[in-house]
Amino acid sequence: LLKMQGIDGSYAVTYRHVDGKAMTKADFVAAVLQKHMTFDTEHDPASHTAGLRLNAVDSVQSREFKAQAAAVAKTTAQGHTLKPGQPLPAFRLADLGGREVDNAALRGHVTLLNFFFATCVPCIQETPALNAYAKAHPRMHVLAVTFDDAKTGRDYVAARHFGWPVLADGMDFIQAMGVDTYPQLALVGADGRLLDIRFSNSIHKGGGMVTQQDLDRWVGGVLAKQSAK
Repeated sequence: LLKMQGIDGSYAVTYRHVDGKAMTKADFVAAVLQKHMTFDTEHDPASHTAGLRLNAVDSVQSREFKAQAAAVAKTTAQGHTLKPGQPLPAFRLADLGGREVDNAALRGHVTLLNFFFATCVPCIQETPALNAYAKAHPRMHVLAVTFDDAKTGRDYVAARHFGWPVLADGMDFIQAMGVDTYPQLALVGADGRLLDIRFSNSIHKGGGMVTQQDLDRWVGGVLAKQSAK
């Protein structure tokens, strides 16, 4: 959480409840990761001090998260537009460096796609797990897709230390995939066909924020089933 906010180990950090009372780091982290509470951060690089304070449950940020959760439940019931076994919709998008990526670029290797946007609280929360997975699997082809513009994407990568290549301005592709709630993950086969697509919280057993171990289990299971066919 601290690294996501640009705060390194040299900072003196305080953690506070919604009412401003001090709390332990462990309790603060539990509130964010288990109860999905949002928080505000104030930090002073000059003095290397930082303060993190939980937002009220009826704050704008918390209402946005609840709306996202409700949308996830609704869309889960409806199912995805693109089904496993179907080819990905045609796309051609530029990464944050201006390099074009299209369907042909995905051929020949398995690709893990992450769908996110910059102000999505669960997307921010799962970023460390995505980074850890990519680091542990350097041969896995990973790509993140957002409807945000390139500048917003670059700002997100810098602020959240997101290590995946990002394709920006991807709304047409996102809609063609049937993605309308976030974050989502899709696994694409070497032949360019969809293997599986999931809401991140459905990959974690019992729901909640996805971990590197969850991704290991999900990707490994999907690929094992594919090999057995």
